[in-house]
Amino acid sequence: MAHFLWRLDGTTTSPKAAAWQEGLTLHLLFQSLTTIIARRDGQTRHYLSLEGCPSCRADGCDRLCHRMLFAQLVRTTLPGVTLTPIARLAPRTRETRHALAVPRSQTARLLDGALLAHWSEGRVITTWSKLRATTTPIMVGARLHVGADGPDLTKALSGAGWRAIPLLRLVSRRACQAELPPPVQLVGRGGEALLAALRDPQYLAPLPVPSDEV
Repeated sequence: MAHFLWRLDGTTTSPKAAAWQEGLTLHLLFQSLTTIIARRDGQTRHYLSLEGCPSCRADGCDRLCHRMLFAQLVRTTLPGVTLTPIARLAPRTRETRHALAVPRSQTARLLDGALLAHWSEGRVITTWSKLRATTTPIMVGARLHVGADGPDLTKALSGAGWRAIPLLRLVSRRACQAELPPPVQLVGRGGEALLAALRDPQYLAPLPVPSDEV
């Protein structure tokens, strides 16, 4: 199945949290989800990579598939937020450090925009598996591409409870340079804290920063 890339535009101050969490849980029963956070030119943007059905197009679909249902979920539970189709999210030449990461323990924290803000340039691509009826309901893996400035990538991930694995030892350089970031293939056990963080509406639709904090 083809994957389509969507940018989340806008902000919401009144998310319908219960409905969002219920809809997201339903989505994860049928499909995995890849979230992408990119920091470019001092701005942080959020993206989603969603799997479409065989008849999917960026501008619509012949039937009500899971990708269309997710877009409807965003419209109805995150008022003020829209999904904008994006053809590509090309890597930057300044993204010179790369790593795969899996949760090191059940207390691993979310790899979010706050972590990415330690570098002037970079991307965090996180793939969340379908939910499973086990004591560890979700599997999670991340791929990071950051610039030469900022903290050591391995130490930053370790501080967040993740184990870093050098990326280029496992996948080709072509994967690092893909204009449509592929889902992360290497995943590890995610704890309840990570699942709860994913289900928080502010992960994908963070509140705007007050002007005196910019």
